[in-house]
Amino acid sequence: MTHPLGGPDRRSVLRWAAATAGMSLMPASFAMADGMSLDQRIGQMLLLGFIGSTVDTEGADQIAGHLGEGRIGGVLFLRHNVRSREGVEGLTARFRAIAPSAWMAVDQEGGVVQRLSRDLGYGAVPRALLVAQAGDAEAAHAVYAAAAQEFRAAGFNMNLAPVADLNDPDNAVIGRHGRAYGDDGVTVAAYASAFIDAYREAGAVCAIKHFPGHGHSRGDSHAGFVDITETWTDAELDPFRRLIEAGQARLIMGGHLTQRGLDPADVPVTFSAPVIEGLLRGQMGFTGAVMTDDLDMAAIRENYSQREAVLRSIEAGNDIIMLSNSAAPDPELPQRIVDWVIEAIVEGRFTEARIDQSVARIAALRMAAPL
Repeated sequence: MTHPLGGPDRRSVLRWAAATAGMSLMPASFAMADGMSLDQRIGQMLLLGFIGSTVDTEGADQIAGHLGEGRIGGVLFLRHNVRSREGVEGLTARFRAIAPSAWMAVDQEGGVVQRLSRDLGYGAVPRALLVAQAGDAEAAHAVYAAAAQEFRAAGFNMNLAPVADLNDPDNAVIGRHGRAYGDDGVTVAAYASAFIDAYREAGAVCAIKHFPGHGHSRGDSHAGFVDITETWTDAELDPFRRLIEAGQARLIMGGHLTQRGLDPADVPVTFSAPVIEGLLRGQMGFTGAVMTDDLDMAAIRENYSQREAVLRSIEAGNDIIMLSNSAAPDPELPQRIVDWVIEAIVEGRFTEARIDQSVARIAALRMAAPL
């Protein structure tokens, strides 16, 4: 059997992709990837958002259709999707019934970033800084274990957390809201590990963010480009490095941040092969999956076309492409992305083997979060 665009059989490519990613694929991982069309393999890379907060909305119908056809690998829930407990749990139940292994992803850090909130009847989770200031990692694990059980019961299996950034009180995005555990790598890694362990034990994957460090930034990438060249130091890599070396990092989210010292091309980390492939994978030894932050955020949306953002993300080494599809909702976005990627393969911009490399990493990641 050959690929639709020529070349060796898919199983051989997946095995090669897994090897180059520094991992081995178990038979169950092959079963997830083998037999999928190229369209479906591209779809595995897409984490898509939608408009709507109940099961009977048009946006929910569109997501259900995409899941049923294998056009997307998972669903992103934002604040506007989580308006009631009945609504959100009805949505996850509907989507999981169609695609039981699909990602159901939401931000559930604690503190100000807690989508499954006390207002909706879920338990309150303290902000990270308060958890660390209590000085008890075992107690932190207990807090997060309770939160993780609620998270899974609500139908989610991917938490877009924890924050592994360093704390800086003058930072308007992280520090001001107490989203970081501390100002040193040892503290941050210890409490992030407690968070990750609790969710892994409950059967969920955590996306560690925001590589290579958002803690000392002086801007918000929701609103535009954030240049960390003058404020960033190597110390901000320490929490990520510790989590990688401890085997705690399976999924890392990059930030829409520019750091000219790491990549003189002055492009956001999201599009930077020197940062993702060179620094994170090459120098730091990370072998798991990398995901983008939302490509609908202003930093990206106002400077790149959607097509270019998707293709640059793949070129840079990202495995999961996150798009909230909320700025200008497009019901046919997954089909368009497939077309863009296939065009890029035909043009020689990257290879089909590059897609299979991401499929291999995603398949391995799924093994860590069985439903």
